[in-house]
Formats: sequence, structure tokens, C-alpha cells
Amino acid sequence: MGTGMRNGNDGAGTARRQARMLAAHGVMTALLIMGWTGARAAETCQMIKADSLPVKMVGNQPLVPLQINGHPVRFLVDTGAYRSAIQRNKAKELGLPAFTNTVGYMSGVGGLSEIHSTQVQSLTLGQQTAHDVHLVLMGDKDAKEDDPSVLGGDIVGILGEDVLSKFDLEFDLAHDVLNLYQPRGCQNAFLAFWSEAALMAEIEPLDYDSPHIVLSVEINGQKVRTHLDSGATHSVLAMAAAARAGLTPDSPSTKLAGTSHGIGSKAVTTWIGTFDSITIGEETVRHAKLAFSDLQGDAGEEAQKKGLVSNGRAKTEMLLGADFLMAHHVLVARSQNRLYFTHNGGPIFNVTNRKTETAPPPQPPASGQLQTAQ
Repeated sequence: MGTGMRNGNDGAGTARRQARMLAAHGVMTALLIMGWTGARAAETCQMIKADSLPVKMVGNQPLVPLQINGHPVRFLVDTGAYRSAIQRNKAKELGLPAFTNTVGYMSGVGGLSEIHSTQVQSLTLGQQTAHDVHLVLMGDKDAKEDDPSVLGGDIVGILGEDVLSKFDLEFDLAHDVLNLYQPRGCQNAFLAFWSEAALMAEIEPLDYDSPHIVLSVEINGQKVRTHLDSGATHSVLAMAAAARAGLTPDSPSTKLAGTSHGIGSKAVTTWIGTFDSITIGEETVRHAKLAFSDLQGDAGEEAQKKGLVSNGRAKTEMLLGADFLMAHHVLVARSQNRLYFTHNGGPIFNVTNRKTETAPPPQPPASGQLQTAQ
């Protein structure tokens, strides 16, 4: 068992953490937040809710409803993907055309995948409908349903950062909802309107060429470049970063966990180790079990051979996955380059195989209670 502790270095106190709901008008909801920074006077901040998407959790996979040409489908919310995409076999079932010209490559755990595209006459997400949308086709044209690179079950495609990066994202998976905000005048406001005790972590400014959610996590005192990746069912650390933190596959406490898959078709071996401390912003988890593997697989070598520019995955040393999001209420405040989060209770890192389980929503801890992590 481990404990996530707040560092207690937030001197602004509860005064700057007051928020109240003003009004709800149709789809657009305005939330007024009064924010204080030190001795500064209060500033008015409006969190404009652009949409609220119901989430269905299938195991550790957050799925949201869309419509493609009027057909209801479910897409995986994937903050680790820089492009939205549809699985080739599902596109075929929907009667979508397949364009054979290569439009790029996607790299991930298991290697590098050549990608093509298709065109959708209409795509509806929440209250918005777009027309003549080009989507990436995922998966090899000859891939079978049991191929590990094929997303199973209800998943037709992935909703990536080309859409998600336009909003501040509120992951409230305990209540099965993903809220999309477009804040106004909130540069200095405290945006965690649901809790005065919310913790914070800084994220890197948005890189439009590779719009991942990037933050620095400390593991056993070592800084690790991390992507918040809702498409990763479990958090996982890169082999080199685990070694810097003092763990290798040969360490006495390390256990073989099996294999993992990603976009590529090749499996990579995964181990589980116990780390003395993992610090994410103001939250520290003690004696936490965490998986580690070769995140890049063969993708880096393949990309170099093809003379490709990396999409950012090669620089990633950790994926902070859906297990973290399920254990927390999280606001990705791109408008401030900041994460806000509170612990719901339960494990922060889930090292068990839960691909086929439907996880019950975690219950929030009592006020002031230390957070049990493992």
C-alpha cells in the first residue's frame, strides 16, 4: 500500500479557491470563478462549457458516443493520439471509402504504422456536426479481429488531440462524463471549481505540431518526461527512465508482467516494479507499483530508416494512463498550462489486467484523509 500526500505548499489558502455556478443556458454553461493570487484583487473568470459528453468505461477505456453519417458509434478518448482516426475494419462496415495514398505514420508501443485516410460525409460529436471530414484509417488492411493492434469491443475509432486540444478537459470519470470548456479571462484563477483542496501540476505549453499533454513527473527523485494518455489503459514507465530510478528487469523486487500492445502489431515485454516515490505536481505516492517496458518498441528505429520526424512519442519516458484518470477528478487546463486534480480513492496506478472489466466508479475519500494509492 502507498500513500498520496499533498505537499502543503499552497499558501493562497481557501480564499482563492471559491467558485459558484451562475447559469445554464442550453448547451452553453457559464461558470464564474473568483480567483486570487497573493494580494491581487479578485478577477472574473468564465468557464464556458462547450459540451458535456457521456462516457462509457469499458475496462480502463473511456468511450464517448459519436455519429458517422448518421450511424451511432463509440470512439476512445485518446489524449495520447495527435490525430483522430477510425479503424479500417469498422470503416469498411460503415461503407466508407479507403484512400490508399499514404498520409503519414503513427508510432507507438509495438512499432510504426503506415496510415491512410477516409472521408466522412458527416461526423457528430455532442452538439456539433462537421461535414466532409477526413479521418485517418487505423490498422493493417489484412488485420484480423483478434490482431492485438485492432481495438476491440465497441471501439470504432479514437478521438485525438486534433479535437481535444481545442478545449480545457474535465475528466469526471466517477460520474461518467467528459466536459469541454473554453475559458475566458481565467489566466490567474483557480479553476478546480469542484474542490478547494485540489492539487496542481504544471504542463508544457501546447505544441501544435505534436499536441500532447506533457508534464514532468519525479520518480525516486528523477525527472521523467510524461504524457497524459487517456488511451493507455495503464500507466507505464520507459525502461531507461526506470533504470535511472534504480529498477531494471533484474532487480530483486521486479516481476515479469507479460506483454503490452499499442498502435503497432508487435508485443513488448512489460515488468512491474515498486518505486519509493512518484510525485505528480503536488501529489506524492509512496511505495507504488508501476509497470515499465520499452515504450518506443521498434518505432524509433523504423522512423529513422524512413527519414521521418518523430511525433513526440520518442521523447516520452512515461505514459500517465486511464488508471490515473479513473482514480482522480482531473481538469486539463490548457488555458493555464496546468492540471488540477483530486483523488477519488483507490489505486492511483493499476498494474492488473483489466481489459475486459467494467470498473465501478471510485468513491471520494473523506475531507483531509490521506489517499491510499496501492
